[in-house]
Amino acid sequence: MSDRPRSPAFYALAAFFALFVAFLYGPTLTILVLSFQGPQGGLTFPMNGVSTHWFGKLWAGLGIVDIWGALWRSLRLGLVVMLLTVVIAFFAGLAFRKRFRGERALFTVAVASLIV
Repeated sequence: MSDRPRSPAFYALAAFFALFVAFLYGPTLTILVLSFQGPQGGLTFPMNGVSTHWFGKLWAGLGIVDIWGALWRSLRLGLVVMLLTVVIAFFAGLAFRKRFRGERALFTVAVASLIV
């Protein structure tokens, strides 16, 4: 490792990255912490005790959302998407083994979809 001091741009970039991560994950972590309040609590600080009251209601199916139905729909959708992706990728791989007209355009579209 070199003995050169780091430039101010490095520290500016590190500070920007830290702010970006806090902005990205801060709200999610806040809601996660506040979800452990009891029935008297809300989205307020300081917390009014610690409880798993809302998680019990969620798993019992007494909430607004049918958590088990949503879970099964998500799993089925994920399975269908996975199967379609494997089939399309398999045939695209076979197609790219040979030269054909429009190969570069199709390859560009395939790679661009991965980048986005």
